[in-house]
Amino acid sequence: MACKPAIKETGLIFLKVFIITTVLLLVVNYKDFPAFNMVYRNVLSGLATALIWAGNSVLADLLGIRFTWIEAPLKRFTITAVATFVYTFLVWWLIASAWQAPQKGFDLLRTLYHFQWDNFFPTLLITLFISIFMHGRGFLLEWKQSAAEAERLKKEQIAARYETLKNQVNPHFLFNSLNVLTTLVHKDADLAEQFIRQLSAVYRYILDSRDREAIPLTEEVQALNAYIFLMKIRFGDSFHAHISVESTEGKVAPLTLQMLLENALKHNEVSRNNPLRIEIREEDGYIVVKNNLQPKTGTSDFSGVGLANIQARYQFLTDRKVIVMQDANAFTVKVPILDLADDRQS
Repeated sequence: MACKPAIKETGLIFLKVFIITTVLLLVVNYKDFPAFNMVYRNVLSGLATALIWAGNSVLADLLGIRFTWIEAPLKRFTITAVATFVYTFLVWWLIASAWQAPQKGFDLLRTLYHFQWDNFFPTLLITLFISIFMHGRGFLLEWKQSAAEAERLKKEQIAARYETLKNQVNPHFLFNSLNVLTTLVHKDADLAEQFIRQLSAVYRYILDSRDREAIPLTEEVQALNAYIFLMKIRFGDSFHAHISVESTEGKVAPLTLQMLLENALKHNEVSRNNPLRIEIREEDGYIVVKNNLQPKTGTSDFSGVGLANIQARYQFLTDRKVIVMQDANAFTVKVPILDLADDRQS
């Protein structure tokens, strides 16, 4: 579907080149205009020019759909060279056979049998210049589009980083944590000390990771454990989280798992009668975060700003998408584990 407008445009180019070339040849050879042979050859020359010009334009568009200059330049160059040579030879073979048709009849095999490089080389040389123009134009357009896309993703990544930091270092989280700490100081000094250490670890991780695009999975899980400790103290038996991640390799976008837990706490009821249960596990190159579904009153959409933030950051880091699933009983998010195969990861 994408190539239809380009092919339609090429058809118009073909028609214009054919008409202009034919008219110019007839004007130049106006003295021989009454002769059928001259008119026939002038029209045939116009047809050959149009076929070579328009055909290479279509060839450039079709190759651009399957092989891009940006992602596979060497493969694109090789396939382009072979395809251009083959197409040019077929056009030359057809036109050369038609050229001899008035005197010797249209015979493709005879033309091939008497093939001479001296006759074909000028046509190939002209085609080379046309191809350089066509494919050079395609390369520039792809490069411009790629640069614009990279700039757009860069801006989204910067915005996502800022939004992540703003969401994490927020007054509500700090206010709730200080309220819990105030209660613990009077009840259990040792537990209060642990709480302060874990709260400090969470904020240290936030500050240390704010300028990094990707972070080792082990560091993310370690910080998540500190965050889960704080939530366990705050919600008690109303909150259960189990981490089953054994991988020591791979990376994730910073604060991804913490934001997913916050998303679950924000949108679901958390009470002794309806405890929130969250499972974090590794599965087929993804980190799966799954929680039982018990939406708060008036809450139906769980894909809030935090989840959109994560999806925007991963669009910048990898071609693999963040997978979101929801059924009557559970809400699940699958986050890709980043590795060297992710070309855009830095």
